Amino acid sequence: MKGIASVLLAIVIGIVLLWLAVELLIGAIKLVGILIAIAIAVGVYFFAERAIGKGR
Repeated sequence: MKGIASVLLAIVIGIVLLWLAVELLIGAIKLVGILIAIAIAVGVYFFAERAIGKGR
């Protein structure tokens, strides 16, 4: 009986750790996406600034 309880506990802990890992991975992907979007926005801003500056 004690062996079965240990196996069940190990399975439950494994599932919880896997769920946490997936949640952290999704959060990291969202963060990277936001950072890439900010970098693109800054690049477009500087490109537009140079284009407008040349026209003046």
